[in-house]
Amino acid sequence: MKTTAFSYILSAEEQQNLPAEKFSNDDMLNYLLDNRILLQIDWKGESYLNEIGSFLQDRAIAFGSEASMDFTPAYQMANEQAVTPGDFVPALLKTSNDELKNKSFEIVLLDLGNDSYYVAVIEKENSKRIKKAGDNFWNFRPWGSQTGEVLYTVYCSCGSMNVWQLKMGESLTDDTCEECGTVIFDSQGNSKFKVSKDYI
Repeated sequence: MKTTAFSYILSAEEQQNLPAEKFSNDDMLNYLLDNRILLQIDWKGESYLNEIGSFLQDRAIAFGSEASMDFTPAYQMANEQAVTPGDFVPALLKTSNDELKNKSFEIVLLDLGNDSYYVAVIEKENSKRIKKAGDNFWNFRPWGSQTGEVLYTVYCSCGSMNVWQLKMGESLTDDTCEECGTVIFDSQGNSKFKVSKDYI
C-alpha cells in the first residue's frame, strides 16, 4: 500500500496519526472515508445540502488554512449549469475548484473505475507530483486534467452497447440503437434505458 501519491492528500498531522498496522488498500480507503480525508459522492448528487462545500472547507482547515471559503456562488453556478441530475456534481467540483485554487488548494479525484466520485484536497503546489506518484490503486488526478466531455453508455434491450462522447452540457436527442434501431433517446433527451455517464 506504500505510494507517494497517498501522502499528498494528508496533512502532516494526519500522516503522523496514521494507524501503525499495515492496511490493505481497501482498509485504507475505508479509513480515509471514515475520517473524512476522502469524500465519496454518488454521481446523482450530494447526500445532504452543502456536503461537498463543507468537506472542502474542512480539508483546507486540516492543512492549516485559516481562510474562510464561500461556495455559495459555486452552488448557484452548478445548479444553473446542471441539465440532468448527473451534471450537478462535476459542475460543482469545477466551480468549487476555482475557489480552492484562489487559496492555494486543489481538488483531486481518486479513480476507482466506478460511477462514484472520490474527492480529496491537496495543496496546489503538489498537483503535478500527485499525478506522477500514483499506482494502480491510488490513481489521483487533479480536477483540471479532465477533458470536459461526457461518455454516455446505454445497453439496449437487444443486448448491444451504445456509446456517445459529447461535450459537457450537450444533450442527446433523437438517437437510436445502432444494432436494432430501438429509440434510445427521444426528442426531449429522455431514455427508458439506464444511462451510465462518465465525466472524462
